[in-house]
Amino acid sequence: MKKLTSLMILTESLSKAERRYFRLFSNIQSGDKKYMYLFDLIVARNTVDTIYIQFCQKYNSANFNIAVKHLYRAIMDCLIYLHRKRDIQTKIFALISESDILFERTLVDEAMESLQKAKKMALTYEMSSLLILSRRIELKYLNATNFQNINERQLISKQMKIIEEMKYNRSSNLHSQLYDILKHRLFYKGYANSEKQKEGLNDLILSELDIISHNSYKGFETQKLHLLFQASYYLDSGNYKMAIRFYQTLIDMFEENKHMILKPPIYYLQAITGILNSLKIASLYNEMPFFINKLKKIEQGAYAADFNLNVRALIFLYEFSCSFNTGNFIAATELISKYNDDLLKNMSLLRLDIQLDLLIDFTILDLATGNIKSARKHMRTIMSSGKIFYVLPAYRYVRLINLILQAESENYDFFENEIKSIKRNVRYEKHLYITEKLLFKFIQSHYLLNDRKIREKLLRQLEKEIIKINQNKYERLLLVVFDFISWMQSKLTNRKFNEILSEKNC
Repeated sequence: MKKLTSLMILTESLSKAERRYFRLFSNIQSGDKKYMYLFDLIVARNTVDTIYIQFCQKYNSANFNIAVKHLYRAIMDCLIYLHRKRDIQTKIFALISESDILFERTLVDEAMESLQKAKKMALTYEMSSLLILSRRIELKYLNATNFQNINERQLISKQMKIIEEMKYNRSSNLHSQLYDILKHRLFYKGYANSEKQKEGLNDLILSELDIISHNSYKGFETQKLHLLFQASYYLDSGNYKMAIRFYQTLIDMFEENKHMILKPPIYYLQAITGILNSLKIASLYNEMPFFINKLKKIEQGAYAADFNLNVRALIFLYEFSCSFNTGNFIAATELISKYNDDLLKNMSLLRLDIQLDLLIDFTILDLATGNIKSARKHMRTIMSSGKIFYVLPAYRYVRLINLILQAESENYDFFENEIKSIKRNVRYEKHLYITEKLLFKFIQSHYLLNDRKIREKLLRQLEKEIIKINQNKYERLLLVVFDFISWMQSKLTNRKFNEILSEKNC
């Protein structure tokens, strides 16, 4: 059944246009088409067992594995054909293959013409590896024809172009390596939350400076990776103004060179989400809709269904953040109603970090609006996932939010061991936020909040620490997902949580 599971994921990832084309593609095929019945069963979103039973009821069970393999191959053939029409890299490979076929049939001029098109396209889109390959194949053809119609100077010139392109390719690869390492750290360790953690990035920033100082090869690809690295570094180190500046420069560069936006536009998407994350951490919610609209334009593109689904989920997350953190809980509730069915139904197709962010948002809105039963249900979904979410930085927020949920449910026996467990993890990370210390103290006093004197004492402590928290750029990171400080204020002053958020962020 493993092959069927892979086939189901592949089929569900097809866009409407791809499904429509696949049906047209299958109609022109001859022979028995049992695999199309299997396709319809998968599209109808049946379970693995239901698909197997219904297929075997209509056809012999011996045909099932054959149909699975045939459908998988037919979908892949269809996608490869479509990919060839719209993907630049595939087009270049196709031209190189075409030139090889022509050269084998001694159509040398035609082969060179196809290869020239491949070179021109690779040069335009700065695909240096394919440009090097095209130039080497050209030399192979010239060698096979004893260098007809080319003098020695022209031959050396062609050889030198390969050497120059290899140097540029090496420079681009070095930039890419550093950016990949930085992105990996951000994804699994989260943003730096102290000066000590910021210093841990010094090895990468020094390496990047070294590459720039020794690099005389300028091009879109190296500039793109340089800007991505710098923007990600400043975002990670808490300098949000500089991060926004670099991301904006990168977005402008993409929009001035639209042919360099790939399909799917992975790096362009990273630039937009990078600037949105910077604005979100800096609490500049009024600036976010402009860039959210750019995400909406991407989501309208003819890309794979799972890519568009992830972009749609990102649109929801940023719109929800704008509404929730400015105290507009009604708009946040309407957003969940609008996106909920689509995103929950396709949760397995989303990136893990996006899945966790969605579940956190569902939880905090229920918590903020007093729907504790529903909030605990979403929290159980997160907790029951085992270690799948545990490695993600956002899991730290989950444990703190869960403390609040347990307090609201008057499950006071839960606190002591959970707080000790969180502190053990924090001791390993060697940093505890001021906000976390306040929250632990608040949670442990939660059952005493009916006592006016206790509330006043906690409020004085909170107000004293708020000044330090507001002056500490790293403390903002803990308040991006859920503003624990404002929540504690609402509990201690009997003011509405959304009113405090509105005053603070609008």
